[in-house]
Order: sequence, then C-alpha cells, then structure tokens
Amino acid sequence: MTFFSILFALIAEQYRPVTANHWIRRVSARWLDWVAGEFGGKTEAGASPIGARLACMVAFILPTFFVFVVYVSCMLTYPILGFLWNILIAYLFFGFRQFSHSFTAVHEAIENHDLPAARLALGQWYGADLDVSDLTETEVITLALERAIIGSQHHVFGVLFWFLMPIGPAGIVLYRLADTASMRWSERGDFNLSEASRHFFYVLDWIPSRITAMGFAIVGNFEDAVYSWRHLTQKWSDPLSAVILASGSGALGVRLGEPLTEPDSDEALRMAEAGEPLIYEIGLEPTERTMRSAVGLVWRLVIVWMALLLMLTIALWLG
Repeated sequence: MTFFSILFALIAEQYRPVTANHWIRRVSARWLDWVAGEFGGKTEAGASPIGARLACMVAFILPTFFVFVVYVSCMLTYPILGFLWNILIAYLFFGFRQFSHSFTAVHEAIENHDLPAARLALGQWYGADLDVSDLTETEVITLALERAIIGSQHHVFGVLFWFLMPIGPAGIVLYRLADTASMRWSERGDFNLSEASRHFFYVLDWIPSRITAMGFAIVGNFEDAVYSWRHLTQKWSDPLSAVILASGSGALGVRLGEPLTEPDSDEALRMAEAGEPLIYEIGLEPTERTMRSAVGLVWRLVIVWMALLLMLTIALWLG
C-alpha cells in the first residue's frame, strides 16, 4: 500500500503541484503562527523554555494524532479509505514540485546565460536574508545546489522515511510541521521557541539525514561522498544540513560551502608530527552541467527507494 500511495501521490503532483499558495500550506502556516502566538507572544521575553517545548507538543502532536486516528479508523472499517487517505496526505505534504520550481527557474536562467535573472530567481527562493546583487555565476549555482539538496531531504527523502514508520501518514505530517516550524519560528525572534523547534526537528531528522547521505554515496561518487561526509562537514554550521550537503557535494564531485582555510606552517607541522591526515578540498567548481547532474542524482535515489519498496511489497504479498 505504501508503494502505490507514494507512486500515485507523485503522479498527481506532477499534474497539479502543491505550491506555496496551496490551501494546505496556508492552513499549516496559520496553525503554527497561532500556536507560536499563544505560547510565545504573551510576554516581551517570548516563550519560556517550558512553554516553548509545550508549543512544539501542541503544534506537532495534535495534527499528527488527528491524522493517525483517521488512518486507523479507515483501516479498521474500509481499508480502501485508508489507502486513499494515504495518497491524500502524501500528495499534500510530499513531492518535488514543492521546491523544484525555484531550482528550475535558476537553472533555466543559468542555461540561457542570464545572470541577473538567475540572481533574481535565487533571491526569491532564499528571501530577503540573502543579498544576491554581487553574486557570481558560480556562487549562484552553488547556493541553488545547496538549497535543492536540502529541499530534496525535507520534501522527499525525510518524508519517505517517516511514511514508512508504523504511524504511516501521521509521520509525514509530524515531519513536515516540525520542519516548517523550525524555519518559521526562527523568523519570530523568540529564542526559546526557535531553539525548541530546531531541537525537535533535529531529533526527527537525525536518522533520515544519514540514510539520505548514504543514499547519495551509493547512487553517486561513493569515495568522494564518504570522504566529504567524514572530513568536510565543518564547512556548514547546521549539523543536519552539513551531513547531507557534504555527501551530496562529494557524490556530485563538486565543491559546495565555504572554502576550507589552509593550515599555516606551524599547524601543518603539528598535524604531520601527530600523524593527523591533511584535510583537502575535493571536486570541481559547480557549473550548469552540475545542476543537471543534481537532478539526476536525486531521481536515481528516488528510484532506488521505490524499487526497494516495490520489492518489499511483492515480498509481503508472496508471504
């Protein structure tokens, strides 16, 4: 059932994508804003640590419990309704089109050698926090690749992992709400609320992010992906994103993130005496061709996931 739920959801999304203005996105944002206002907006200091944790429980657990109750009720009465409920939830919260249209806009501009248009599309994707006015073409491509790799985890692979958990479609809702809150609540300026949501999502995404990193290594350049995962994660501040980005950059054979600082002579001598290996950059500068390769990398991993699910489904039927 899980395999066909994902397959039908992906097909439906290709014909009618869930955009940023879709009603489910608006309802989710209003729900998270209401919870944040109730638990974090009562005092000038914002939410207390306990109130922030309680806000996470209310914002994530209540919708998850509702989806799970509906799922169990359908499965116990008419399993076909449970199957349709799976497809609906997967369609609303899962898929490429929820992030890929922005990547496509940047890619098309780069492909047409229109750097101003690529900067504009990248700025709309990242928001006001990123100044794109002086970015070079390589920097635009690098930032677009990083955003796309993280987007594939948050909208596809992480969702897939939680869909396979015993709570089924409720896992999708839990993961996506936690991801949205970790970004949305950080913009409110409430430290405790932001930290609580980030920690909650960190717990949810710790295992899926490492499974995705292993998947990138398998379907891409294995040696470079493993080396990057082991030695180059310090290039990014967020530990979850660092694992995925390091493995993804190695799998693509390109350099992403901030350049490594070269050790001075004293530090190099100390490392040599201690027997510590010298950490070095690997890969080439990203180009327009790399953007096409990134799309192929993500799709290959999706195909691997779906093939494994199909084999599991057939094994269960035969068993």
